[in-house]
Amino acid sequence: MILSASRRWLAWATLAAVTLGCQGLTASATSRHRLMVMLPSDAADSAVRDRFLRGYSIGASSVESCGARMPSVAWQHIASNQAPQTLLRQADGLQLLVAPPSADLRAFAALSREHNLTVVLPYQRGSSLNTLRAIEGRQRLWPLVPSHRDDVQATVSAALKAGWGRAMVVEAPGALESTVTEQFVDLYQRAGGHVESYETTPVQRVDPDNRSRFNRFRNDMNWSSTDTVVVADRPDGPLASLLREEQRQGAFGGGAPRSPNWVWLSAPEALASLPEVTWQQIGLQQQARGNHWSAFRASYREHWGGDPDLLAAAGYDTARLLALVDAAPPPKTSEGRIDPLGWIDPNEPAVSFCTALQRRQRGQSLRLLAAASDARFRAGTTPSGEATAGLLQRGSSGRMVAGLNRTDAATE
Repeated sequence: MILSASRRWLAWATLAAVTLGCQGLTASATSRHRLMVMLPSDAADSAVRDRFLRGYSIGASSVESCGARMPSVAWQHIASNQAPQTLLRQADGLQLLVAPPSADLRAFAALSREHNLTVVLPYQRGSSLNTLRAIEGRQRLWPLVPSHRDDVQATVSAALKAGWGRAMVVEAPGALESTVTEQFVDLYQRAGGHVESYETTPVQRVDPDNRSRFNRFRNDMNWSSTDTVVVADRPDGPLASLLREEQRQGAFGGGAPRSPNWVWLSAPEALASLPEVTWQQIGLQQQARGNHWSAFRASYREHWGGDPDLLAAAGYDTARLLALVDAAPPPKTSEGRIDPLGWIDPNEPAVSFCTALQRRQRGQSLRLLAAASDARFRAGTTPSGEATAGLLQRGSSGRMVAGLNRTDAATE
């Protein structure tokens, strides 16, 4: 689909305005705004900024299409080693702050208490969320995207649906996937799965460069005749590659090369180029996301080309949320404190932005259709989303695709 010149100009103009605004903002400017968005300033984060802002520009376009205008927003760069408090020496009138992706939760919780601010966490999925419930002031922290738990739950459900109820879990030291192994074990066992381990812990860490350690794990797997291995390593990682080669040669697993089955804890994009093997594999095909994803993806493709990711969806939802915050005076808590997001009712049926805008202007509560989650936003709690996992099969294009065994994640 070819985008009209006017709409393409709007998308680029929105992104350019945001970028230039980030570059030119000074701390004193915060006194002229009720809303602020912080973005990471490090050179290594340029891709993160771009993905977020592209999604934000699509969200801004959807606001304009409903006859509304985007609010005046203060844009602020923040370095990875910079305390957010140093950027808000003057915060007169500021009511809501959007933290950068993967923010330091404790630092922004302290900031919210110090300045009486509501803080939106547009992209917070990692292990830091484990501390959220214990953080003082979490009632002012609002996550917008689902945690990795929904993705892991979908993978667990798919494995058990396939009859893979007995497994060994192995992780490579330092692998990104290793951050969710304990969560997998917890959900797997709660759902009736059994984890085998010859170690004191259910997750066995194996350095492929330590041949004696690798051989011990391989022998344990063979002796136990466990028919499933859960692999916490990237598909082309050193541990996964070595295990794959050993199984191809019939040296790994009681039924090699056709077993054990493999369960991957990698992201869907990492699984797209899995090599062809003789055993079955299950993995995540779709990360948890919201019911408005398809419409967002169509707009993103039209504006920018290619497919968006969850970070771009977070930018999209952030733009629309800020527009609704600004559409009417903020409600107040029972203590009389201004609550910029007090109009959100997570139990309401989700509605389109145009309908949400009308309800907001009438002072009514609502829940907005969102791309990144189910939009059941609550302070101090992550929303949920729909994730899909299943058997991975090689399609005619050579890419790995989900098979017939598809499982939606249970909501938290």
